[in-house]
Amino acid sequence: MCKKILVVILISMIIGVTQVTAHSQPPLKILTEEWPPYNYKENGVIKGFSVEIIEAIIKQLNHDYKIQLLPGARGERMLRTEKNIMAFSLFRTKKRENKFKWIGPISDDAVYFYKKKGNPLKVKTIEDAKKVNLITSFHKGLVYDMLIENGFTNLSPVSNHLSSIKKVLKGRVSLGVNLTPLGIKYYLRKAQLPQDSIELTPVKLVDFPLYIACSKDISDETINQWQKALNEIKSSGEYDKIYNKYMK
Repeated sequence: MCKKILVVILISMIIGVTQVTAHSQPPLKILTEEWPPYNYKENGVIKGFSVEIIEAIIKQLNHDYKIQLLPGARGERMLRTEKNIMAFSLFRTKKRENKFKWIGPISDDAVYFYKKKGNPLKVKTIEDAKKVNLITSFHKGLVYDMLIENGFTNLSPVSNHLSSIKKVLKGRVSLGVNLTPLGIKYYLRKAQLPQDSIELTPVKLVDFPLYIACSKDISDETINQWQKALNEIKSSGEYDKIYNKYMK
């Protein structure tokens, strides 16, 4: 009888250890940076579209990671030099491709040329955009570099995104091109401007997929678990629900 009890106890202990191992989480650090509306801090709370997607993945996996918001350069340095780091929202560029492992995309947005609602200007192609009076854009970064590479000479750059929108609304420029639809909605809301005062043209400058970049020491098993959770969030409709909230 005692032997039977001992066997039962041992089996229970083995099952318990197995369950703990199965549900344990790797010691990951989840990093992001200040970049509204995807990730930013407001009143001490880290929020944004990408933040909500990452939090949904963490919940799906039954983990309890906390997201840290750090300066972008510091976060990317940690991604390159430290272990067990995940950082979002990053562009998956050729230069970065082999330096990290990737999960995503967590956003499939694009940057379009936009105009003031009611402006009769017809813009159907990139070449049409090159012929307008002036185009405003942020003075550095991916979008501005793309404009220069595409031969735009009619640029009126600004030092912040809201200034671009205001230039378009005041008629000082014909077009703006610096933000995704989510970004436009965010800055209109922040400035308490009408949500329908900006109109997207059909002309897309650049696709804007964003990813979670992972240090290469993170196991493929963990990467696959996160990717599967993201895919399930998309297929369940939860992803669209979060996206639509930011488009209101």
